[in-house]
Amino acid sequence: METRVYRIKDKSAASKVLDDDRVKKTGYIVREFEGAEYVYLKADEEVFRILEGSGAFERPENEEVIKKKIEEAEESANAGVSFLGF
Repeated sequence: METRVYRIKDKSAASKVLDDDRVKKTGYIVREFEGAEYVYLKADEEVFRILEGSGAFERPENEEVIKKKIEEAEESANAGVSFLGF
């Protein structure tokens, strides 16, 4: 499995794609950065083909930067929950 980030180009079409059971089971994360929405997911090639074939998503040039920001935000949120004893 590989981790990728996609920028949402068309919210309506993206919503339909993200509702596909094959995509939903990946447990993707949607976050907004720099005025755009991104989908972060760890999946296999089939799921990536679904997203890329839809035309609703594109891989950003700064994918690694966005990926790192999302990972840091998730780690921070998880640390906060752990601190509260959950």
